[in-house]
Amino acid sequence: MRAAYDEGRPIPEPLARKAAEAGDPRGMTVYGIGLGQRGAYAEAVHWLGKAAATGDLSAMVVLGTVHLDRGELREAERHFRRAADRGHGGARLALRQMRARRNGSGH
Repeated sequence: MRAAYDEGRPIPEPLARKAAEAGDPRGMTVYGIGLGQRGAYAEAVHWLGKAAATGDLSAMVVLGTVHLDRGELREAERHFRRAADRGHGGARLALRQMRARRNGSGH
């Protein structure tokens, strides 16, 4: 699980779910992503939140994205900020884009 996650290789959902339920933050993140892709947002937010609470930067960014997609801008910004403060470049970009939209420039 760890090697596949670190290398960005696909992880079957049953394996991700088993890892998530066993407390593996990587499994929580992957399982949460899969749930979100299927539209099971409440459950996705649950698992991504658990992973983010362990410090998983990817989970923070995905959680921010889920909230952004749902129009929950404060929550999105909160999660992007946590990841950006820990050095995640994608989260910094998301915050800049959110700020630009708020200021009316759109980019």
